[in-house]
Amino acid sequence: MRRLIAGASVLAIGLAIAGRANAQTAQAKDNNDSTVEEVVVVATGTNIAGVKAVGSETVTMTADDIKATGLTDIHQVLKLIPQIQSTPNAGGAGQNYREGGTTGYGGNSTQGTAVNIRGIGYGATLTLVDGRRIAPSGASDAYTEAIQVPIAALERVDVIADGASAIYGADAVSGVINYVLRKNFDGAEATARATTHRFSTEVGGSFTIGRQWDNGLGHGNVILTADVMHRTRGKRSESPYLMQDLRRFGGEDNRQLNGAISSGGVGNLVVSQNGAGGTTYTYYGLPSNAGANPTAAQLTGTTLVDTAYYNDYLPDVKRRQLALFFNQDLNAWLSMYYEGFYTHRKTSTYQYDPNTGSSINVCAGTPYYVSGVPGTPGSASTTCPGGGQTFDLNFYRYIGLTETTNPDKAFTQTLGLSAILPAGWKGEVYYTNGADRTCGICNIGRNVNLDAVAAQVNAGTLNPFSTAGLSASRIASFTGSNVQYSRNVMDDAVIKFNGPLFRLPGGAVRAAVGGEYSRQHETLTNGANRGATNVFGIDNVSDELRKVKSLFAEIYVPIVGSGNALPLVQALAVDVAARYDDYSDFGDTTNPKIGLTWTVNDALSFRGSAGTSFRAPTLTDKSPVVFSAELVGVPTANNSGDSSIGVLFPGFTSALVALGNNADLRPETADTLSLGFDFTPPSLRGLKVSATYYKIDYKNQISSPNRDLYLASAANRAAFAKYITPIRNPANCVPGDTSTYDPVLRDYLAGRIADYVVPIVGTYCQVNVILDARKTNLASTVQDGFDVQVSYLFDTAAGRWNLGGSLTKILNNKVKASPNVAELERLDELYYPISLRGRANLGWSKGPWSANLFVNYTGDYTNSVPLTVGGVVLGDSKVPSWTTFDLGLSYMVPQTAGQTWLRGLRTSLNVQNVASKDPPVVLTTGSAFDGNVHNVLGRVWSLQVTKSF
Repeated sequence: MRRLIAGASVLAIGLAIAGRANAQTAQAKDNNDSTVEEVVVVATGTNIAGVKAVGSETVTMTADDIKATGLTDIHQVLKLIPQIQSTPNAGGAGQNYREGGTTGYGGNSTQGTAVNIRGIGYGATLTLVDGRRIAPSGASDAYTEAIQVPIAALERVDVIADGASAIYGADAVSGVINYVLRKNFDGAEATARATTHRFSTEVGGSFTIGRQWDNGLGHGNVILTADVMHRTRGKRSESPYLMQDLRRFGGEDNRQLNGAISSGGVGNLVVSQNGAGGTTYTYYGLPSNAGANPTAAQLTGTTLVDTAYYNDYLPDVKRRQLALFFNQDLNAWLSMYYEGFYTHRKTSTYQYDPNTGSSINVCAGTPYYVSGVPGTPGSASTTCPGGGQTFDLNFYRYIGLTETTNPDKAFTQTLGLSAILPAGWKGEVYYTNGADRTCGICNIGRNVNLDAVAAQVNAGTLNPFSTAGLSASRIASFTGSNVQYSRNVMDDAVIKFNGPLFRLPGGAVRAAVGGEYSRQHETLTNGANRGATNVFGIDNVSDELRKVKSLFAEIYVPIVGSGNALPLVQALAVDVAARYDDYSDFGDTTNPKIGLTWTVNDALSFRGSAGTSFRAPTLTDKSPVVFSAELVGVPTANNSGDSSIGVLFPGFTSALVALGNNADLRPETADTLSLGFDFTPPSLRGLKVSATYYKIDYKNQISSPNRDLYLASAANRAAFAKYITPIRNPANCVPGDTSTYDPVLRDYLAGRIADYVVPIVGTYCQVNVILDARKTNLASTVQDGFDVQVSYLFDTAAGRWNLGGSLTKILNNKVKASPNVAELERLDELYYPISLRGRANLGWSKGPWSANLFVNYTGDYTNSVPLTVGGVVLGDSKVPSWTTFDLGLSYMVPQTAGQTWLRGLRTSLNVQNVASKDPPVVLTTGSAFDGNVHNVLGRVWSLQVTKSF
């Protein structure tokens, strides 16, 4: 930190000396809005001021575009863009940073949001604010939070769906999201808003105040935006799609299925038995108010509850945000600026069952073991050497609903200097510091420790059949906390210069050069009350550090321009950029990009770009201390034909499965290509048509391999050979005595890191093979397609009209799980990108009135993992397309009409999904719809009132 500040100080002194020497020739800056904008942020996709990104298309949503949607959540606004999809592109195994049934272990532990351009993975999209990086969010998995700043603070959002690592470095594989903040505003603006739908109600407001001035130093300005919101929680029972009992849709009753059961009463007993046809389950109701030594005759029918009546689908959310921008000229050539933004979010989710589950193992021979139940006792385990029974208990009767909280505090602040240098050059130096503090699985005080419950039941001190209430001290003896605190800190220092080199007949050749030094520090602490004694302890502490040194350069060459235009070549410009990044934890990488724009005439231009990009593995990806687990004795189907792998029972072997993060991960890499045109015919003023073809060849993707494929065939055995290690334990193997193990297993256990060791069946002595299913650079994706955008703005006597639409068509999405296996087309399948998405609009305005109608379209696809029972597929595997309509109306009181206090008042009413159209039914295990693609909110009403002062 001190070195960064010292370096910035030295640079500032150097700029000051240079400026004094050239002050006579420096031109005074114009006092207007565009000057501050240009000083602080250049166009998205380039480091050169005064030029647009060459070869790549930029999709821009202005503040007015955002207001027209009626949405108050920028993440939801961005999801309207067809290029942005929420599919994890990983067969359901990838993270999905969205709300809606994702709390706890549901795939989004911190309840954050993120953007996924092209649907090839959240980590492949780089999110910036004014072209600068922000601190990552998350706990056990890192991502970039989408809701960084208040919507009221935004000037626009730029989206470049093209690789950009040559400009920005890591993560800009499928594209870049750049939030551009408002820089100039005189006055004040206040907004009150409310949104409601079948699940919940949200209320909020924002206030913006800005001031510009001219003083003895020069021009200055400041703008401050504050925003608050509160959304109430919404139960799953508000939609039939979210009930556990899905028989109305042709699905299953998930209250009691495949060994899982949602228990009412005092609980239920679950008996599992393995046979040639697989595992079968028998369920019994536990006897209420029975005493010790119960028998099978006392068991009853199961008592079930549909937890949808208790579980939140949408959590309760409270969020406060601030954004501040300040700029001040120091003299005619030097200015300073500060930009900061802060978010404090509190999320609370209620659920019926504890996060830890609700099942305990009651050992044979203990007071509450139920004698005479067929199929019991089950297999021996460490805690129950004589086997036992599975009791699924109703903990709601003891502790009520379990609450998971996800507090998150994040800030980013930048202090910078910008200078006008001799010969038309400009210089900039800035230092950014950001931090994000959050808690992933946070159950405070009421988390159930199943080990302690089982110990008390087996000791006879806790009667699981009793309906009597428990004392506070008794409840405290098996409850406590389960926490996962994370802190991500980022420091980033950048120095860069840009300006003209020389002139060609086509115009000035311009260049940019610079360097960057960044430091990322991530700490994570897991702790919980564990064991029979229910003592809180720290499970693991991760402390990871990364340093990155970077150099970058860019040159813009106008080969043809107004001075040497040719027939059919009004202008021709080439831009070449390259960036070198040296990482302290995995080495260096260099990424170039070339872009070309050919303007045929005033109506038609062509563009294209090609380059390489990369995604750095996150610090959590590389840290086994953050998460690693070992499953001991997993029955695994073995059709490999490998005789060196022993048999557990016919067709199956016993596997030790290694899961979690991997310190040996390398960067993901990509080759990107885009070709397109823009057409604006002078004969039809107001019309613009743009189309872009793109291709992404994404290699070395980090994924958690599907271990079930390893031994599925002889070909797979060969393809995944590096992840398969046969074990041959001797006949005299003694559990717990590693000296008697196969030396290969003994050496593996001595060197591995495993936060959690989970025995499944048997002990290490029964293990026949080690399957490495940790994260690894194994997968690849090749995706190509095209984007089309059309807009037509025209005036009539009835008012101004705006017709438009955007469409994305993915042609191919070819995925390989490993370099040695066949490439599969993974398009229009569940959990993978949808090939066709579009959004069209019809807008009208006249005087103070305006109206907008939007049409949203998501194409059909195949449910590739349909619900199958007894070999019979339930429901339709073809998921139909989904079309919804949004409507917005607004009225602004003219500044010259009405009461003075009403002037400038803008009221807007928006309705999403006007017809309240239900999503298509998508039957999978435990679900009736696809939350990655559709939503079950129904009709959404939003009202906003804004007053300018």
